[in-house]
Amino acid sequence: MQIIKSIKTIEREKISLISQENPLYPRSLFALKNPPPLLYVKGTLPKEPAITIVGTRSATRYGAELSFTISKELARAHMPVISGLARGIDSAAHRGALEGGITIAVIGSGHAHPYPQENASLAEKICEQGAVISEYPPHFPPTRYSFIHRNRLLAALGVGVILIESPLTGGSMITMKIAEELKRPLFALPAAVDIPSFKGNLSLIKKKRAQLIEGAQDMIEYFNLNTPKKEKKIFYDLTCEEQEVYDALSGHEKNLEELVLLTQLPIMKLNILLTSLTIKGAINEFAGKLYKKNNNTSY
Repeated sequence: MQIIKSIKTIEREKISLISQENPLYPRSLFALKNPPPLLYVKGTLPKEPAITIVGTRSATRYGAELSFTISKELARAHMPVISGLARGIDSAAHRGALEGGITIAVIGSGHAHPYPQENASLAEKICEQGAVISEYPPHFPPTRYSFIHRNRLLAALGVGVILIESPLTGGSMITMKIAEELKRPLFALPAAVDIPSFKGNLSLIKKKRAQLIEGAQDMIEYFNLNTPKKEKKIFYDLTCEEQEVYDALSGHEKNLEELVLLTQLPIMKLNILLTSLTIKGAINEFAGKLYKKNNNTSY
């Protein structure tokens, strides 16, 4: 009955079965000691070399924004982005890549059980602009073992692996270790030394196991990709006081207390300026009264 159920799901969901003998089978997987004998693929596998992006499920806003932006820029430069459809960094990577081009999701369960369930709609969008890959039959449930096993596919499929944000332990660090053993180049983003969720990044960079990168441009230059056209910047006319507050928002998002210390402005005056900057579109306000520059603006 289970086999019949799987066959019906494969036909209904238009899932392709790709064996090792099939020309469409990713040759990079043969670098593994145990490449999956069969892949269940929904969507279309890209022909271009792809990059893998990994990171923690408990991503900071800073990490998620980096993942989104870097993935978008790489996809626009015709480098598909591979990730694992998990919460946090993975989800941000897929969403960013979807805005720029192609993305591939490698899941640790069958297609009928995307995990987390909240990403089911995201998986459908990925299939339209890329592919969702699994080595398990459609109704295979997500398990701890299958997700750990999935990491080897993430490591092997990409021409390199970018670590956006990770503590010292976890699935992302396992993927980086496997990729290192496969002789894939490793890349990692830096962050403040006191942020626990970036300790894995700092460790790899400090030990010179991963190359430090600051953004997508470093990867575009490393892989000699075609530089995508830059998005048109929006210009606004700021007063001197607005410019002072805007300049104070360089780097990560900041709260009111931090801005008061940086600008030495009275809190009432600061609130007025922040409201004006938000209305003009120069900055974004987030929950908890956090403020950050709008990356699409320039002055």
